[in-house]
Amino acid sequence: MKLRNLVWFATGAGISYQLVKNRVSLHKEINETKLLSEGIQANLSKIQKNLEIIQEQKENVNELLTDFSYKTRIFSKQASVALEQIQDIWSEKSVGKN
Repeated sequence: MKLRNLVWFATGAGISYQLVKNRVSLHKEINETKLLSEGIQANLSKIQKNLEIIQEQKENVNELLTDFSYKTRIFSKQASVALEQIQDIWSEKSVGKN
């Protein structure tokens, strides 16, 4: 056997020994990583669903905002007309008393 083959064999044997020696902790790490990965995937799915809901609600809010803006302008116009009528009535009463 050549020296290179012996070095490769020794390296492989050392790695195999370390894997067997640490197999319990490696197995735990693999399981924990798998659980974390599944949890991340579940959270990502929930986040995507929530984003879709937010987008839908954003459209609803924009519609309500447009409607509210329109109703505010109408109310403002009606209130100014009513205020002018009240002021006219008050000025007529104050002129009539003098």
